[in-house]
Amino acid sequence: MGPSTMHADELSLLPTMRFHPCLLKSQLLRTLLVLIACVFPLFALPTGTHAAEFLGGQEVTIAADDTWEGDLYISAQSVRVEGTVTGDLVVSAQKLHVSGQVEGGVFAACQQVLLDGKIGRTCRIACQAAEVGPAARLGSDLVAAGYSLEIKPGAVVSGDLVYAGFQAMLRGQIEQDVWGAVNRAELFGKIGRELSITTASNRGTAWQLPTGLWWGTPLVSIPHVQPGLTIHDGAVVGSKLIYHSESEADIASEAKVTGPIEWIEPEPTTVPESDKISYVWDQVKRYLSILAMGMLMIVVCPLTTGGMVEQIIQRPIASFLAGVVAVPLSVILSVLVIASIVAIPMAFGWLHFDGLAAAGSFIAAFAATIYLGSLGFFFAFGAVVVTSITLGRVVFSDHRISSRGALILMLGFGLIFYVVLTCVPFVQVGVIVAAILFAFGGLFLWCMGKVLASSPEKRPRAATESK
Repeated sequence: MGPSTMHADELSLLPTMRFHPCLLKSQLLRTLLVLIACVFPLFALPTGTHAAEFLGGQEVTIAADDTWEGDLYISAQSVRVEGTVTGDLVVSAQKLHVSGQVEGGVFAACQQVLLDGKIGRTCRIACQAAEVGPAARLGSDLVAAGYSLEIKPGAVVSGDLVYAGFQAMLRGQIEQDVWGAVNRAELFGKIGRELSITTASNRGTAWQLPTGLWWGTPLVSIPHVQPGLTIHDGAVVGSKLIYHSESEADIASEAKVTGPIEWIEPEPTTVPESDKISYVWDQVKRYLSILAMGMLMIVVCPLTTGGMVEQIIQRPIASFLAGVVAVPLSVILSVLVIASIVAIPMAFGWLHFDGLAAAGSFIAAFAATIYLGSLGFFFAFGAVVVTSITLGRVVFSDHRISSRGALILMLGFGLIFYVVLTCVPFVQVGVIVAAILFAFGGLFLWCMGKVLASSPEKRPRAATESK
């Protein structure tokens, strides 16, 4: 994937968002619910009894005359679906373009997403920019998180729209409710029921799209959206309008809002300049401490660290799913290790070997300390380091990991993105959880690869091939 580019106006939002602890409780709760609805369902396993197919490569295209039975999992640079998928579509890619038919749901983690076909069930996407084209017919909900979302005129979302991101341009038709948490939003189309949204003030500066946002030919375009909430002439809200903002929304005279309009203002707050400086300094110290721990980890075990990163890059979906298994497994193993502190001395004590009970206790305690210390380090620092190197590896996509210096360089760049993401309220929880799952999954897959490579079944073949 290409690098994510943030404009100076966007970066300035981060400390502003951080220093509003006195916002109304309803606003905070609403925003949290929106983010949970966007991020966590994305990683839910599709349900059903269909068989699953797995595809990979640089470019994957489902031709217009192709029909794939059951669920389809794809990990590639670019994915085009012009034909029919009878089950769910799960994609990890830089670009995803769906112009055909998906009878199930769409689960996607991409940089650019263009939905311009027919989708039977819920779409859950996380991306930098998403566009719902004029020919799109979504049979259920659209749940999205990202930088920009545009719904084109003619597009139809039969269910709810749940979105958290920087901006939204809604020109099509959403037949049920819209729940959003954004910096800015414009409504031209029709919402069948309630519109409930959190936005920034409409007194903000006009935003200009930075150049060089995409690598190669862009799949979608990012619209220019006015600050705050703007409802244009001809727009329709079928029920009540509830919005949280520091300033009143710009509602055109010809816009139609069927229900009551409720404007909820945050309580005014003033943040001392010293608190802002202290917050920035805390983030700098956090960056430096993680960087130091990461450099230590790279120097001590470069092959393991690089191996985990390559597993996540090459097999992102498998790494995440492996992490879902590996994290609870590591906790269960911790309980067993701690129990051994008691079990080993008791076993030696029952056998009445003089001095062995104390020796067993010492061995068990030492093993528990080593294991629990390593596990605690990986939870606190290792997962962050592996995730940051992975982000840096995405930035330097043309360079493979070949040395400790390359790992440290990728760590330094990737850690910047990680720290910025974890500065955003509520988003930081999802980022931290995802980092832990991906890192543990990468470690699990790397270890399994080493075990399988050294198994007796593999060694004779390797010896034969070497001859």
